[in-house]
Parts: sequence; structure tokens; C-alpha cells
Amino acid sequence: MGTDNNDISTVPSLIGGKVILRPAVPDDINEAHHWLTQSDPDSVFPYVTRLISPAEAAEVFKQKPKDEMDITLSVANKKDEQPAGIVTSTNYNSLNRAIEVNVLIDPERRRKGLGKDALMTFSKYLFMQRGVNKVYAQVGDFNQAGIKLFESIGFKKDGTLRNHHFYEGEFHDSLLYSLLRFELDW
Repeated sequence: MGTDNNDISTVPSLIGGKVILRPAVPDDINEAHHWLTQSDPDSVFPYVTRLISPAEAAEVFKQKPKDEMDITLSVANKKDEQPAGIVTSTNYNSLNRAIEVNVLIDPERRRKGLGKDALMTFSKYLFMQRGVNKVYAQVGDFNQAGIKLFESIGFKKDGTLRNHHFYEGEFHDSLLYSLLRFELDW
């Protein structure tokens, strides 16, 4: 079950407590782009986000080079099987077996545990099926919901990138959070 331009056929649908994760298709990227713009992109990513149309975002996704560890999965709510978000893994370091993860949930479906379940399900997959040792993420120090999400799953704060995130006219720190395979207890 892969997509035309980003074949991740080795990734089956993953079933969590509240979510179903499946390989993303360009329409999912189109929808995620819409959620991102509703979420204030500068608050989500600590790097410059280029303003492009949803169709352009889907095209960029289609043209993206294939990398078996660069995974993009669509998050569907298990109750109604409707799209609810997206989870990604990027920046895989094969020597250290560490990978960065991101999660984006539809603003209208937040605070229902979908992001937490998606991140837990995806992280467990990366640990158990892909042999990853460390899953990590960056979050702006002003993003209390993101900090709470990572800490609620058991991610530990590894450190601070000082003045690393420019948001609303000010520099903010970016916090690095990680979860190690041996810490997985859920």
C-alpha cells in the first residue's frame, strides 16, 4: 500500500487506540497544508515556511526523493475514519539510529487525544519495526500544548537551542525533546 511518488509500501496501516495511521497521499498533504495555515506556521516550525498553495504543497510531496526513513503518514480518527492530521519522520541519522518526528492535527480536532495517540503509535512503530533508538522533536518554548504533549508521552527534555525560533517579532528558545527505545513503557 504505497503512493505513486513516495512508495512506503513497507509501512502498513498502523492502528492506535484512537487513530489509524496510513501512508499519506497528495490529497492528505493538501489537507495538512490547510491545517498548517490555520495553525500559524511560524509557531509550528523553527525555520522559514514558504507560503505556497495547497496544490503546490501536494506537488512538492509528489516530487520528494524517496527515502525509506522519511515517512509521512495520514492520521485518521478511528471513530469516523476521517482525516485528522499527519505525522512525519525526517532527518534520520543511521549511525545513531535517531530520527526527528513531527505531528500536526487539524485545529478542529485537537485536545481529543488524537495527536498523543498518533505520536505514540508512530514512535512505537519506529522503535519496534524500524530499529530506531531515539525519537526526537523540537518545540518552541512558547508552545505549551506541544511541550505538554511530548512530556505526557514520556519524552525528556534534552536541551535548549537558545534564541533559535523567531516568532511574533521576538527570538524564542527551541526545546529539544527525545524518547529512547528503552524508555518505551506503554
